[in-house]
Amino acid sequence: MLSSLAGEGTGLAGQILSAFDEMTPPQRIAAGEVIGQALAESDHLPDLKTQVIGELWLRDLELTAWRVLHADHKSADPSRREAFFDAWTSV
Repeated sequence: MLSSLAGEGTGLAGQILSAFDEMTPPQRIAAGEVIGQALAESDHLPDLKTQVIGELWLRDLELTAWRVLHADHKSADPSRREAFFDAWTSV
C-alpha cells in the first residue's frame, strides 16, 4: 500500500475497495475483531477493545486505498484538476 501512495498500485487499491464493498456488516465486525485481537497482542494495547482497534485499522486501510485511487486521478482539464486538488486539501 505504501508504494501505491508513490503512484503505483491503483489496481490493488481498487481490489481492496471492492472487497470492502462486498463485506456485510457482520463480516466487517468479525474481521475487525480478528484484526484487533492480533494487533492488541502484537502492539501491547491491552487497554483498548479489540473491536475498536480492528475497526480503526480497517478504516485506515479503506481510506488509504481510496486516497491511492484519487491521487491517481488525472484530468485533461487543468481547471478540473485544480478543483480536485483544492477539494482534496480542504478535507
